[in-house]
Amino acid sequence: MLTETLAFYPAAAKAIALHWPWFWPLWGGVMGAVLGSFLNCARYRVPRGISLRRPPSHCPACKTVLGVPDLVPVLSYLALRGRCRHCRAPIGRTSLWLEVALFTGGYLLTALFQAWLLA
Repeated sequence: MLTETLAFYPAAAKAIALHWPWFWPLWGGVMGAVLGSFLNCARYRVPRGISLRRPPSHCPACKTVLGVPDLVPVLSYLALRGRCRHCRAPIGRTSLWLEVALFTGGYLLTALFQAWLLA
C-alpha cells in the first residue's frame, strides 16, 4: 500500500507538468517569494535581537500587527505602494527586490528541473 501511494505522487506531478507546464515553475516561484519574505523578516529581526516567532509581524513604525492581506509577498508591497496600510510609513525597497529575486530563482530552478524531468 505504501509503495503504491509513493509511486502515485511522482506520476501525478508529471501528469500535471504535461498538462499545465506553467504550474510547477509558478509554484516554485511562489515558494521562493515566501522564502524571501521570511528572509526579510530574519534580516530585520536577528540583528536587533528580536525573536522570529514573537511578536507577530508588525509595522516597525506604528507597531500595528499585520494581517494576512499585508503579508502576501510582492503583491502586498505593490498594492500598498510600499507603505504601511495603517500609518503610511515607507517600507524599504530591499524587501521587494529580495522577494522578487527569490521568486525568479525559484521559478527558473523549478522550470529547469521540470524540463530535465520531462526530457
